[in-house]
Amino acid sequence: MKQTLLPLILLSTVIGFPLAKAQDQAAVIPAPIVYNDQSAYFINSNSVRVRSAPDATGKILGELSLNDKVKIINPTTINGGKFVEVSIVLTYDPIVKSEKYYVSTDYLSAKIIDYKEFIGKYFVVVNVATETIRLYERTCADNSCPNKMLMESEVVVGEDIDHPKEDKGKGRSILGSYRVTGWSKFYQDPDGHYPAWYRDGYPVVPAPDSKWNDWFSKKVMPLDEKGKPEGKMRGAFGWYTAFVAPEPYGQWTHGTLGWGEDKDTFIKKVKKPLINIISDPRSSGCTRNNNEAIAYIRAMIDTGAPIIKIYAKEEILDPTLSRYPNATTPFNYVLTKNRNHAIDRAEVMKTLGVTDADLNSFAVASKGGGQMLLDPKSPLNQVIEVGTYDRDTHPDVIEYTPGEKLSKLSRKIGRKGNVYGIKSDDMRGTFYVDAGMLEGYSHPTTVVEISGFSDEVTPSWMALSNLKK
Repeated sequence: MKQTLLPLILLSTVIGFPLAKAQDQAAVIPAPIVYNDQSAYFINSNSVRVRSAPDATGKILGELSLNDKVKIINPTTINGGKFVEVSIVLTYDPIVKSEKYYVSTDYLSAKIIDYKEFIGKYFVVVNVATETIRLYERTCADNSCPNKMLMESEVVVGEDIDHPKEDKGKGRSILGSYRVTGWSKFYQDPDGHYPAWYRDGYPVVPAPDSKWNDWFSKKVMPLDEKGKPEGKMRGAFGWYTAFVAPEPYGQWTHGTLGWGEDKDTFIKKVKKPLINIISDPRSSGCTRNNNEAIAYIRAMIDTGAPIIKIYAKEEILDPTLSRYPNATTPFNYVLTKNRNHAIDRAEVMKTLGVTDADLNSFAVASKGGGQMLLDPKSPLNQVIEVGTYDRDTHPDVIEYTPGEKLSKLSRKIGRKGNVYGIKSDDMRGTFYVDAGMLEGYSHPTTVVEISGFSDEVTPSWMALSNLKK
């Protein structure tokens, strides 16, 4: 697992001097932390809960994201320094109106955390037009050679619906240049509409090969305080969720329902004719991956890595594809219950202290929803699924269909290379899928919205014109 580029350090506190008793060795009592009244602070993490009261029992009013801006209303911390009252200056996330807002002091920083300068090896490109996500390696940091594609996978993007301006982030996926600001394993939205794929105490999710509707059943939803099932769809965020910034409007890159064994069944299902006639099954703007794909991406990239969202026609730069001899390459993984565990099989084996034989026996016994009788102290109790992801390592072009030839229904079915039906005159430039580079590209100016870094359409090293000959 790659290391985080920059630790999130709390920089916002001003510590008072302790009051000591003279002439004895009594314990020194520290003064309470004091913040500057009306000073601006920034949120230093993602999914930071805003509450109506200064303790964990306060109603959750919403969540703030990395670098959202708040002001301190009362400079004195509350509940042993754990909470402080704030006003919300800037956020792109929905927050319920309340007389007062409180956040934990653990998540306040005096400075913005900026990951714009990318110094790593791996980056992700989501071509919204073709509903394809690709992971690349910058094999030559000086741009003396093209990037290398490590994986491509079909995804689901935001539904093709116009929403009111106040609901920005709902509907079509927003284009832009972003950076990963953090990951969450088994993420659950703060309202509990989409209960986590796994959480201790929750009902077991449907077995592999289950039907779509099984993931909406009340039987798999956790119970609320009144003992009633709560939730609309179980495991909607899947195994992993990548948070991005700046200004993402809550559009994350995440997994979906189903098991690794289900492969991309639930990705392809939303592009079939019948389901699109009766509903719009796409996301609310997020990029939805099958769980094996998002697990591999999680294993490869960490905080600071770029996720670039474009809308472009696709071509191949090198017709020989000499750098891509293999159609697929295996990635062996183990999914565990622990949120801090890795996904790579070798790393999990080392963490749990188990052998290949142990995992293979578990995999065989649990196949098809079976169970293996284990000692309660066995580390295998942490294991949920053992599998192999045959990642697609052969670059393939998804052909563009002009928007003038597509109806709103026809562009939803299958992959037409133009999910939002943008007309030919509004398309600018080419994306070379084997090289991870763009030529003459700019975002379309109709239908789709743009966010991310305001001064960067895509990183300069993605421009073909900057490739050294």
